[in-house]
Amino acid sequence: MESETYGEVFAEVFDSVYGGTAPKDEIATLAELAGPGPVLELGVGTGRVAIPLAEAGLEVHGLDNSPRMLAALAAKPGGAAIRTVTALLPDIPLAQRFRLISCVDNTLLLLRTQEQQLQCVTNAAEHLTEDGVLVLETLGQLDPNGAGSGIVLIHMGKNSAVLWATEANSATQRFSTREIILADNQVRVLPFRGRLVSPAELDLMARLAGLRLRARWGGWSQEPFTSASFLAVSVFEKV
Repeated sequence: MESETYGEVFAEVFDSVYGGTAPKDEIATLAELAGPGPVLELGVGTGRVAIPLAEAGLEVHGLDNSPRMLAALAAKPGGAAIRTVTALLPDIPLAQRFRLISCVDNTLLLLRTQEQQLQCVTNAAEHLTEDGVLVLETLGQLDPNGAGSGIVLIHMGKNSAVLWATEANSATQRFSTREIILADNQVRVLPFRGRLVSPAELDLMARLAGLRLRARWGGWSQEPFTSASFLAVSVFEKV
């Protein structure tokens, strides 16, 4: 699957596997960074992050290219509070500026060229208020398996588990993943592809967009980022 079709395929299973609400530490961190708002989430999906932020009193907008994802968001309690727009990343067809723009769950990596990823960061920077921040959650390294290919446990729930069987090429920065979902006594395999980006390259993209790194953590509890961190949560502000 390409980025244009990812949401259409994953919409029906996303919440049943990952849960309808993002982890509390993720919501708390984003709410702290958002200040008084407003907030824009790129790749808003089913609203796992957006709805709790709106319930915290923030004005929240969500952009996604998948009508099925946005329909799932709208059907949830509190979903009507999210102001959504259907559009492809890296485009952000909005005139408003935001105190927080977030792109989480490795959504940036679904953009398969450096040019698209840079354009997404640049467009986000142009939509920030002067005191606004851009928050990106990506993989922490170019080879998430440590050996070019392998299987990684991504999620373990009460009645579900998600594995990624990934082939990653650190030379081309391309990866191909089969997401193996074990839930409700069934197994589903959903493939997708993308482009890996290192934290250092992400910093350069931000610099080209007029941003600088404020903080980088190894997770949403704001733990230190190290060479062993599986995830990188990067916070960028205007220069």
